[in-house]
Amino acid sequence: MAKNKNKKPEKPKPKKTNKRRFRVNKKLEGSVGTIFIGSEDPFLYFPDMMSYLDRDEIKEVKLKARGKSISNAVNVSEQFKNRFKKEIETVIKNVEIGTENVPKKDKQGTFRMSFIEITLISDKNKEKTD
Repeated sequence: MAKNKNKKPEKPKPKKTNKRRFRVNKKLEGSVGTIFIGSEDPFLYFPDMMSYLDRDEIKEVKLKARGKSISNAVNVSEQFKNRFKKEIETVIKNVEIGTENVPKKDKQGTFRMSFIEITLISDKNKEKTD
């Protein structure tokens, strides 16, 4: 059994460092802050939620998600509500679910996709009485 001498020894591939910078997609309209939830880790959304709920001019925060990200939006809202009870008392005001028409990438028509919109408000009245 002869070994192939022409074959170069394989160098170990350098590990890719996943330094992907994630930017939360959000917008502010009047007294309502909206955060669009994707499939990222729920902890990435918490700082933006805290900053929105901490500001006096913002009355409510809406978490919006479509498709496979719906379960992540539910996780984000519940984890935030339970983890930050002492810092910011939050209450789920409304949950809206439905189906919307989304334009296709080639802009040739639309397709239907499920969505969820969770509205959170901070209960600042409880904080003031404590």
